[in-house]
Amino acid sequence: MQRLTAALLFAFGMLLAGSASEARGQAQDEQLYQQIFGKVQEKVGQARTAQADILSPDVFARAFKKYNEARDDFKRGRSLSEINTKLREVSTDLESAMNTAKVGKVELDGALKARNAALDSDAPQFAQESYATAERTFLDAARKFESGDRNGAKKRGEEAERIYREAELQAIKGSIIGSVRNQIIKAREVKVDRLAPLTFAKSEALLAEAEKILNSDRYAAGTAREKAEAAEYEIKHATQLAEQIQRVKLDERQWEKLLLDQQQQIASISKELDFSPQFAEGTEKPVNDIRQAIKSLRAERRDLTAEVSKMSTRMEELSRELNNIREAQVGLESQLEKEKRKQHELQQERQRREERQKALMTMFEPAEAKVLQESETVYRIRLLGLTFPPGKAVIQPQYFSLLTKLQRAIRIYPNAQISIEGHTDGLGNENTNQRISTERAAAIQQYLLANMSLAPESVQAVGYGESAPIASNETEDGRAQNRRIEVVLTVPAQ
Repeated sequence: MQRLTAALLFAFGMLLAGSASEARGQAQDEQLYQQIFGKVQEKVGQARTAQADILSPDVFARAFKKYNEARDDFKRGRSLSEINTKLREVSTDLESAMNTAKVGKVELDGALKARNAALDSDAPQFAQESYATAERTFLDAARKFESGDRNGAKKRGEEAERIYREAELQAIKGSIIGSVRNQIIKAREVKVDRLAPLTFAKSEALLAEAEKILNSDRYAAGTAREKAEAAEYEIKHATQLAEQIQRVKLDERQWEKLLLDQQQQIASISKELDFSPQFAEGTEKPVNDIRQAIKSLRAERRDLTAEVSKMSTRMEELSRELNNIREAQVGLESQLEKEKRKQHELQQERQRREERQKALMTMFEPAEAKVLQESETVYRIRLLGLTFPPGKAVIQPQYFSLLTKLQRAIRIYPNAQISIEGHTDGLGNENTNQRISTERAAAIQQYLLANMSLAPESVQAVGYGESAPIASNETEDGRAQNRRIEVVLTVPAQ
């Protein structure tokens, strides 16, 4: 029995040693990868920032293809000298692409500005065909410029600028007046223009004004939107009138019902104003009575507002008098005693702050969490010992004890604002990672709210998906570190 136990212990020790050796090997590979690819990877980002991917598309594409080939060679364990040779070629191509882009920004400045304006107006959504045509034209201009055909690039760039501007205007119109125009078309299909021609025509006129404003100044969106909203109201109004008129045309007895309904509405308003209308001579007198009552109420409100203003002024005067009395009372105290109390309070507060800080920093075991102090008032608790099942946001029971410690840590700073951040690794779909990180952060948020007396507005949950890694996603260990929950405590400044 003792021999069997010793053998098992020896085998377990060898397994642990093998795992540690494998982890060291992965860390060394990751370090080597960063040494070889780090600078080129940074240059790829610089090239994108310089818009080399759109201003020198062919050279940039060639460089990026070689870059991916070098990465694949590294994963397959190919010769480092061959990899470095490819990366030098990548670096040279990227430099060339950035130099081309630098000049291209000047040569194709008009097209670039028009492209940005089209993107700002959501042209890819509201003017898909025109925007796609402009993109193809711009790409052709960039390729001509890249190949040295300046005249051809200039001509195609001007054409792309024109199409981008058309797409921008189409998108602005589509976002502001497109919906109203569709409502008018549908209303015309059901003959609203014949049944309520005046209101229908008013809607069309307002829409025409909105479009005229945009044609003369596409950036006067606020004014155009006001006209479009007025046009939308009028077409809805016309549709409602048309429905009533259609009912009357089908049954003339509906005229009496329609008029009685209107009188009933006038009567209900009159009742709220404490008088009973008479309709023997029509609706003109009751409507005038309502107007007069409203005028009287407005006059009363003005008088009350003036009275409230006077009372507010008097209250401010009394408040100032009270403050003067309090200041006089405070002034009677000895300045020396005040300074001593202040120093004593500062010393006590400093001591309490140090004690709270020490308690927080030593709350967790190394395998449970790491506490980072980001500033005088911000502490980040990285929950190393908390994980979730793949693709899920369910807290497993074995982590309740760690979350109990987290509650104790939060109680050290009861007035802190709490932000729970969820993070994932870089594997999988970006949208899925964003969703699962948010759900996991929300699960911790709900757990804390359920188990602590916290104000809901003091605890927020945020998902960052794969956007904020703390380690490389190329290794399992790095991905494990990136899959994490972090709790940020923001303490009120003293």
